[in-house]
Amino acid sequence: MPLVRCQKHGRVYDSDEERGCPQCLAEGPHRRGAFLPQSDDSPTQAASRGRLVLLLLLLGIVVVGAGAYWYFSTHTAERRAQEARDSLRALAAGPPRPDTSRFAKATDFSPIRRARALKANLEGLIRANRSTVLGMATGPIDTTVTNRAARTRARQYAAFVRRWHSALESATRGGTEFRYEPGVQYSLQMDQVSNSLGAAAAVLRGMVPQDSVNPRSTRQADLTTATGYLNNAGTVLTSLPATAPTTVRRPSRTTVRRPTTRR
Repeated sequence: MPLVRCQKHGRVYDSDEERGCPQCLAEGPHRRGAFLPQSDDSPTQAASRGRLVLLLLLLGIVVVGAGAYWYFSTHTAERRAQEARDSLRALAAGPPRPDTSRFAKATDFSPIRRARALKANLEGLIRANRSTVLGMATGPIDTTVTNRAARTRARQYAAFVRRWHSALESATRGGTEFRYEPGVQYSLQMDQVSNSLGAAAAVLRGMVPQDSVNPRSTRQADLTTATGYLNNAGTVLTSLPATAPTTVRRPSRTTVRRPTTRR
């Protein structure tokens, strides 16, 4: 049997048998609500919950209505027809052409000359330093060592690294991209040349790191690879002109009429 103690009078009563504290009930109905046991689902809470549900329902109706209005106002039959026409035009035009503002024109032969100059510079760099590159001792480079011979070796290698990369930067200052507009004469050949020269320059940069000397077999393989790329570029460049071909205009024949004499 549930017994409840009144918070005001301290009386204990049976909540199943009595509606509340007898003394509170005797004092009047205006004081009764404060001391009656409240249920979890009071009428006030139920009304608040009902109003919240109604508000959410109205908000959902407004959102759905606004979305439907926007869709039907922007997806009219005329607009769908225009989008279909635009799609067909784009399909007929094919894929968009790349930005050709940085590519050379068909009448510009300077990319071929600059590619030949870069190939010659990289080949000269390899010839002048092949023995030095292959003759260096393998191992890490540390300029802070106390051993005199090791310190001298490290300083010499650091100086060589600076000269090597400075020469590479000087040779490739104009870039390794010598490309023409897609579809014009020599565009495919110069794409191949640019790829080969860029690959050769990348191999030569990685061949001489700053903190260590690669094994000799790795250096030999790098030199062979870079030389192969340069040979590929040279094979293509030999078939390309350095200047625009000149056309020789033949003098036009003029016919001299003999004067006619009347008899």
